[in-house]
Amino acid sequence: MRFRLMKDRQAGASLMEVMVAMTISLVVTAAMIAMMANSLSSTSRIIQMTKLSDDMRVALQMMSRDVRRSSYNANSMFCYANEDCATDGSITAAADITLADLDSDSSNDCFTFLLDRDHDGDSTEDNAGGFRRVISGGVGVIEMWIGNAAADCTDAAGAAGWVQITNPENMDIFGFSIDDDLSYTETILNNGTSTVSQRIRKVRMDLQGRLVFDNSIQRSMEDIISVRNNLVL
Repeated sequence: MRFRLMKDRQAGASLMEVMVAMTISLVVTAAMIAMMANSLSSTSRIIQMTKLSDDMRVALQMMSRDVRRSSYNANSMFCYANEDCATDGSITAAADITLADLDSDSSNDCFTFLLDRDHDGDSTEDNAGGFRRVISGGVGVIEMWIGNAAADCTDAAGAAGWVQITNPENMDIFGFSIDDDLSYTETILNNGTSTVSQRIRKVRMDLQGRLVFDNSIQRSMEDIISVRNNLVL
């Protein structure tokens, strides 16, 4: 009987063993919590980076779409197979894309253009368009011209006719530039009497943005757009 009681007393874990097991359990639990927190932080950062990229891509696509259609004229089709059309005044050609440097940093951050939006064959100021980068509340934003008159790059931020296409509460456009350095001119008609040249236009845009609440998350995008309507000179 005495031997049996002693054997019963030895059954189970000692206090030291319990404490060691609890310590190991706490360490494993803490490691799992830290791993989960790190995973959630990484996932959140990836989501923020993706949203920034998507928002910038939408803004760049809007600008690319419009500048690609610049100088469009509904009557241009009348010139098909008509070599004299460009020299006899049959169409009212739109002006070239106008670039402007608003912050005097040797980089153009505003551009305006004309196109025949209402398809009446006359590309005048009531068919103007434009985009620019301005500062609003200490944050860089891209604005689009929707007014009826000719766009003026020097208008104050938020002026009538200009609307934001990027959200300054989430995204800071800290860099925007546009140039037409890849454009060139070629002669398309030289019959000894008349000479007609056309401007083959390629526009390069560079957009740089970052999140307002985390400036370490930044993105840069570039696009080269071939303007569909070559400008007859």
